[in-house]
Amino acid sequence: MKWHGFGHRSNTPNAGDLALFCPTCPQPGINISLSGNETLDDWKYTRSFMMDGNFKAKHLHPIKPFDEVWLADGLGFMVGKDRYKAHHAEAADTLEKSSCNNHWVVNQANAARHKLKSTGIGGVACACHGCFVPHAMVNFQKGKRQMNMDYALCKAAQHNMEGITRAVTFYDINCQYNKHLWVRVDQSRFLEMVPELTIIPGIGLWHMHGYQDSCYV
Repeated sequence: MKWHGFGHRSNTPNAGDLALFCPTCPQPGINISLSGNETLDDWKYTRSFMMDGNFKAKHLHPIKPFDEVWLADGLGFMVGKDRYKAHHAEAADTLEKSSCNNHWVVNQANAARHKLKSTGIGGVACACHGCFVPHAMVNFQKGKRQMNMDYALCKAAQHNMEGITRAVTFYDINCQYNKHLWVRVDQSRFLEMVPELTIIPGIGLWHMHGYQDSCYV
């Protein structure tokens, strides 16, 4: 709390306030000073996000869950547990078969892990410098499902982006994931994204070689 400036203040930190973000990515009111006829629509103020998951970061169900103590729930990189849990309970778990070479990550979402509280962890980082976005990391329950990454992306798009109208997202299954993104956002009570934001999806070159030619566009 003291390290992030709350040691001698009466107000409490908001979501993600106890984590640091990239000092280079454009953040209005923090590192952007517009001059002349510049606007936040300029391409140099476009945010770039990289989305991915880690399936080695597993977490077993605790033996005594009532002894679990949350020291900074939602104040760092992980999202707040209560709202995320409510989103997870309400979101439709659509079993979507990949139309792209039976892609492993999409189909793995259908695999259950009954002994695990979390089957992995996922989140959003800036694509240029690899800095994770505060309050945009989520736990997985069955694999890298759309409902999990939807929540992470929406939280990342709310972090210091006031007035920025364009974001480029890189995700290894963007050809599938981005098809109905806005429909899922509109239908959810827990997903929020400003309508003015244009999302330009992409796939990293390292992942691209296993895709169909139609995915390149």
